[in-house]
Amino acid sequence: MELKFILPPLIGAAIGWFTNFVAIKLLFRPHTPVSIFGLSIQGLIPKRRSQIARSMADTIESELLSSKDFSSILDSVDWKGEVEHVIEELVEHRLSSKRISKVPIIGFVSDNLKTQIKYLITKEILSQIEKKKAGFKEKLQKSIDVRGVVTERIDKLDLVKFEGLLQKFIAKELKHLEWLGGMMGFIIGIVQSVIFYLFS
Repeated sequence: MELKFILPPLIGAAIGWFTNFVAIKLLFRPHTPVSIFGLSIQGLIPKRRSQIARSMADTIESELLSSKDFSSILDSVDWKGEVEHVIEELVEHRLSSKRISKVPIIGFVSDNLKTQIKYLITKEILSQIEKKKAGFKEKLQKSIDVRGVVTERIDKLDLVKFEGLLQKFIAKELKHLEWLGGMMGFIIGIVQSVIFYLFS
């Protein structure tokens, strides 16, 4: 087979791959504006970092984790079990301490009375928790700004770390884009070779 039919696909593949490779690099570089022939050039991602940070924060808040998720944790806690456990340890510890055990009346405290004491204290604490929980959940939702925290953290990253963070998530996709450019160039080269062959 003549060289003129082999070269177009190979050259097309090389050009396609290299074009996509450069285009991907220009997404991240240069980090700061550079003047070339009077034109200011800066990588698209460094240039729009703040917008990207806000967009990422919006996605995280709406799809992954919001302030409502934090407040809903309060509903998932087994308050009754936790309070009963604490009261059980507290009452038993206090009544069995050496100082308290010297009080004459303590010796007459029956197990049934201990149970009643624990029950009443637990009931009162749980009642107070229920009364305060709604207000606390509301305060928690207002005080935790997931979007603001994520945006601030991303904005504070230096450009190298920010680039590394993005590439960590999309490295495979970027590599696929490079090879896709090569494949497209190769196919276009084959089409050119076929046209040359038909009309030569």
